[in-house]
Amino acid sequence: TVDWIQSPQLMRRLALSFDTLLADVYWIRSVQYYGDTKLSSEKKKEYGRLFPLLDMTTTLDPRFNIAYRFGAILLSEGYPNGAGNTEQAIALLEKAIKEMPEKWQYLHDAGFVEYWWNKDPNAAAKWLLRAADVPGSPSWLRPVAAGMLAEGGDERTSRALWTELEASAEHDWLRQAARRGLMQLDAEAA
Repeated sequence: TVDWIQSPQLMRRLALSFDTLLADVYWIRSVQYYGDTKLSSEKKKEYGRLFPLLDMTTTLDPRFNIAYRFGAILLSEGYPNGAGNTEQAIALLEKAIKEMPEKWQYLHDAGFVEYWWNKDPNAAAKWLLRAADVPGSPSWLRPVAAGMLAEGGDERTSRALWTELEASAEHDWLRQAARRGLMQLDAEAA
């Protein structure tokens, strides 16, 4: 790759309609850079070029699904096995959401980053609820969000969500899950 070009916009102009080919090259370079850094014997691992490589990849090919999703994992993975940079992971996913708002998976992935790495179930639930609003998203997103809200201490919102699910669910399993969620909240409040 041409590592000294740091502007994705400039690289797009220089690509001369070979954008997706260059995106593939930058994607391979991103994965190599991550692997080389992770496997290096250096005491202090430096992942600083990972986000710029992923940004270049996704600017050259804005619909490069795996670069967004897997790239966010590489960025958020805890140090020293990964960059440990959840802000950059979320920024990459937000770029994907802007490009492809019809894909609920990016919102789900952002929720995963918030829950797993930032240990913030309330922020995670917000992402999952946004994902649940995307047409074609799976019905399990709202129950998972309700459970996260309860875990995060937002009992009132969790109860409202479980109540809404119980009243409006199209599937019996979802109504039963809502009833269990409400019973659990009642037991914890007693």
